[in-house]
Amino acid sequence: MISCTICGYDKNPDGLEFCDACGAELETILEVEAQVIETNTPTPEQMEIEDTFVPPVSEPASFVPQTSSTTARLIAKQPQAPIPEFPIEGNALIGIFDPDMGPVDIDLEDFSGNETVSRHHAEIYQETGIWKIKDLGSTNGVFIKPMGKTRFGARITTPESLNPGDEIAIAKIRFLFQSP
Repeated sequence: MISCTICGYDKNPDGLEFCDACGAELETILEVEAQVIETNTPTPEQMEIEDTFVPPVSEPASFVPQTSSTTARLIAKQPQAPIPEFPIEGNALIGIFDPDMGPVDIDLEDFSGNETVSRHHAEIYQETGIWKIKDLGSTNGVFIKPMGKTRFGARITTPESLNPGDEIAIAKIRFLFQSP
C-alpha cells in the first residue's frame, strides 16, 4: 500500500498514480520523476510517459499578463484522451454534466478517473488579464504543478494564478495549461 504525502491516506494500492482519498499524485510517480532529474537518465517508465506526452511548451517561462481577452487551452495528459484539448475563452466551468445542474464548458465525463470529478468542480477565468483557477467546493480538489517543478502543490483553497506550462490536476485527471 502507498501512503499519500498530502492527506496521509494509507490504503492506496501499489501502482496507483493518484490518491483514492484526495486525488493527489502519489510518491511512487514523484520518485521516478526525481530520479530522472537527479541522473538525467530517463527510466523506461519515464521514456514511455514522454512518448505519449504533449509537445514541449513553446511559451517563455515567464508570464506576461495579457490586457485583452485571449484564448487559453487545457491539453489532456492522458494517453488516448477522449478529447485531447479544450480551448478556453473567457470563463470555463469544469466538471461533469448533470441534468439538474446543467451543462459545463469542459465536460470530463468521458475521461478515465471521472468518478473523482464533481459536477461543478472548478472554474478557469481571466482577472485583469491573468488566468486563474478556483475550486468550486469539489470533493477531490484541484492541484497545480508549476512548470519546472516535480511535485504538485497542496490542494488549492483560494483562486490561484496559472502560467503557461503549469500542470493542473482536476481530481485524478491531469492537464497542461497553455495561453498565448
